[in-house]
Amino acid sequence: MNSNQENSSYLSRGSILMLSTFAGGFLVTYIFNVYLSNWLGPEHYGNYKVSEAYIGLGSLIVMLGGSRAVAKFLTTSISSGSLEGVWEYVRFYALLTIGISLGLAALLFILHEWHFPFLENGNYHPILIATFALPLVALSALFGGILQVAKRLDLAFMPWQIGYPGLRLIFCGLTVLIIGSLDDFQAVLLTLLSALLIASFVIWKTFNLQLIKIERQPDFIKPMQWLKITAPMMMIIALQTFMRQVDIYMLEYMDGEVAVGHFAAAITTAASINNIQSAMFGLLIPLTVPALQAGTQAIIEINRKGLLLMLKTIIPALILLYLFGHNFLEIFGHGSEVTYRTMITLALGLGGYAIFGLGAIWLQYSGKESWLMLNLTVTVLINSILNLLLIPIYSIEGAAMATAIAYIGSACITAIKLKQHLGIYPWTISSSTGPTSIPS
Repeated sequence: MNSNQENSSYLSRGSILMLSTFAGGFLVTYIFNVYLSNWLGPEHYGNYKVSEAYIGLGSLIVMLGGSRAVAKFLTTSISSGSLEGVWEYVRFYALLTIGISLGLAALLFILHEWHFPFLENGNYHPILIATFALPLVALSALFGGILQVAKRLDLAFMPWQIGYPGLRLIFCGLTVLIIGSLDDFQAVLLTLLSALLIASFVIWKTFNLQLIKIERQPDFIKPMQWLKITAPMMMIIALQTFMRQVDIYMLEYMDGEVAVGHFAAAITTAASINNIQSAMFGLLIPLTVPALQAGTQAIIEINRKGLLLMLKTIIPALILLYLFGHNFLEIFGHGSEVTYRTMITLALGLGGYAIFGLGAIWLQYSGKESWLMLNLTVTVLINSILNLLLIPIYSIEGAAMATAIAYIGSACITAIKLKQHLGIYPWTISSSTGPTSIPS
């Protein structure tokens, strides 16, 4: 079986696994959010979503992009089975993550002692306890990156996509059943417990599969070389995450917790599009570095298959949201026409970005990390400015319009840059449109 046939087989099997995993994860996450939204109410549910967003963004920052660059630095050693340098890489970023997390916890403690506490109506905001989840989520992502490069997509994604929301749902349900109540602070505590269990499992499985050998290799320690690549990657991921969350932060500041609760219902529903994109990107990343090394024809072949997978999954998902969006939102208790329009606007923006933003993968792993970071920074700024202008007028619909415009604009600029850099567009499916060599 040649490499093209192997890639086709991997994509065929992997796409079914990834779509099933992310669909299952979306369903479990949706049920969890519906349960929490109905039990906590819009205000406390908004508080929880802010804490959840903080965990997602903060865990990326404390790792400094190390989890995302596993494919760039460790693909050869993991694929060959030599495992050269894997432990040194993991050791460096694990210590870095723990150190930064402890520093952040100390900073929050100092702010509290200096009478700058995170308070809300006299009570601590649950974001404080969420800080302790950051290293757990970050370390799990690092070990998950190793499993992903080893093409163990089941172990790399299923624990977090399905297990994490599933455990939170079980723990919150048991808490209500046993003590008869649940608040946002308790929900974040149970999220911390879930993160601990999932992280422990992922780390154990990585060692159990012998994907890491605990042996020092000083010659492989290249922290400055690693950080030169991973720091921009961290910013890219952080900006992508912040892009999905900036609306929640600005709505909380400009329109209150109730608006956040309604918007959270819309974005959670529209996130099915983002889940599909993440599934396809996760599937393609292990093939990206080998394709870049092989040349233009390999890039175009993988790009064509990735585009077709995106079209086959994103378009049906958009149609389903359009037809049944009201029904999904009514489960949340937020089935108003305004929330529906907000969800549709977000879904269209996310869909356009998923299909035409495919070039971001190629740019990220071909030396254009700094450009992507700049592009996303401008995108976040545009989104924030549009939020400032539109939220006072249109509330949650304004936030959705700002996000959709920013996403589509970013995808268009990324497509142009991909053409300049590699000579192809995200929709290129024929070698006649690409160059014969890869720019350095």
